[in-house]
Amino acid sequence: MKKTILATAIVSSILSVSAVQAAPVFDANFELNTDAVDKATGDTTYDQNGRVELNAYSKHTSGDNFFAGKGSVLLNTDGEATVDDAFIQFGNSAWDFQLGRFEAINLFPLAKDTLIVHAIDDSVYEANKVRGRVGDGGGQIAFHYKASEALKFEVDTIYGDGDPDDSTVVGNGDDTTAISGVRPSVTFVTDAATISAGFESVKYDQVGGTTVDLSGYGVTANFDVGAANVNLAAAHSKDDNTDKKISSFVANMVYGNFGLGVIASSVDDGATDPSLVTTYIAYTVPVLDIENATVTFAGSYSTADDVAVGTNDKTTAARVRFNYGF
Repeated sequence: MKKTILATAIVSSILSVSAVQAAPVFDANFELNTDAVDKATGDTTYDQNGRVELNAYSKHTSGDNFFAGKGSVLLNTDGEATVDDAFIQFGNSAWDFQLGRFEAINLFPLAKDTLIVHAIDDSVYEANKVRGRVGDGGGQIAFHYKASEALKFEVDTIYGDGDPDDSTVVGNGDDTTAISGVRPSVTFVTDAATISAGFESVKYDQVGGTTVDLSGYGVTANFDVGAANVNLAAAHSKDDNTDKKISSFVANMVYGNFGLGVIASSVDDGATDPSLVTTYIAYTVPVLDIENATVTFAGSYSTADDVAVGTNDKTTAARVRFNYGF
């Protein structure tokens, strides 16, 4: 209920401010998934899930300066509403600040990641702990600087400790730390490729009295090979409290409506030291030759080695996704 009220308030605020000066831009889209996941341990599970995404965006300029705001709400098929993006952004063509809830630069791009289910959890590091979309107890501030067409800088921060009720969000704890995560990055743009590299540090207290102190880095390159677009990325993290280390790699490509990728990751936890390889694939086709309607057939296959006894070491997943843009 708290997130539902927050979603409505944020989008309503953006719309009311924009309406005084200029009509905002609206758009919406629908996404519906039908999934089947089969693990080496347990029975095959089936699920249908989806959401309607409602977006409102407005931007005003004065010379080279601008001020913009965006609000996105997800109306989920399970009957809940959540906030996706809700931010303001201001500056000019050389620099700008972004504040609120959003996703920052992606240092571990997965491309056509319609469905990825890993055999073991918490085994892949994507250098995204400070990328964004925090929960109730925090916020984000990012600074972008464009030195030239070929050189760009970005500094992302997590303000507060995120959502104590959501273990998937940094950070799962209280909100007594002003800046609990920071991630500077740099991007080089050349004729042959776009290369980005960044370092992040995350430190905060958890509700149970423990602390998280994690650092890591990621490097990614994007380039074209003929008609295909390719991503290569590597990331490494270390938890200073547990001494757990994760090294992850991804290679993927998109060729027209077809996407293929593979993720390899190894964990040094001082115990079983598991490793995994996950391959994923997706292909999109139009529905009834209607421009705004598509169906995507996707799947992933993941295997893990050196896992604890009784732990799942193999997962096969399949998805049929329908998309419709209003």
